[in-house]
Amino acid sequence: MAKAEKFHREGTKETYDLLEDMIQKHHHYFEDTNFLILMKHGGWKSKGKVLFGKIKVLGDDLRSTWDKDAILYLNAEMWGKMSEPQQRYVLDHALFALDTKADKDGNTLEDTDGRPLLKTVPPDIEAFVEVIKRHGTTTQDVKRLALAIKEVNPDQMTIEDVVGGKQQGGEQPKPPGNGVQVKQHPDGTVDVEDENQLTIEEIAAAEAAAAEQEEGENGPSMPEGDDDLPF
Repeated sequence: MAKAEKFHREGTKETYDLLEDMIQKHHHYFEDTNFLILMKHGGWKSKGKVLFGKIKVLGDDLRSTWDKDAILYLNAEMWGKMSEPQQRYVLDHALFALDTKADKDGNTLEDTDGRPLLKTVPPDIEAFVEVIKRHGTTTQDVKRLALAIKEVNPDQMTIEDVVGGKQQGGEQPKPPGNGVQVKQHPDGTVDVEDENQLTIEEIAAAEAAAAEQEEGENGPSMPEGDDDLPF
């Protein structure tokens, strides 16, 4: 089996519209941020794990040349197999790795054109909880994080508690799926009610199996060191 050609292609208008909708609903502080969406073709893995998305903040030179603040990379093969709720999950998760720069008083720093300056940040527990409240625990990484939280602090509210309806302040969580008809399992995973729809885990497993077969026939592939993300 020949190795898949690796290349980038700009995202479709539908993908830009979905990103804009997620920003307006949940990440309004990026409304003045200009994103370039690039779809990574030919497979995308780091340390043996399939990656779904990543955001890269552009330096001053590219920012002024392209009139863009950040690049959102998406796994093209995975993206095309996901349902819209799963795509929203990936976008939501990726946006939590981005933040605005601030001065010592907490005021957002802006460039001369009025657009906020950005920085990437490591994922934290609060970010994961926000994603889970909206989408449910749809990846194994999030489930492992939930167990890690419980081990570190047994009295802390876990992600399972959030998914199950236990919230601080008594407010009931919104159902997952962003208005799309979904089915939520006892373990918190969310599936679209479509017998032919693959889950994210099934998609990743299929991609991993194909990659293992390809590696056996063509030898090990070189890892992409600059694409090391936790999701």
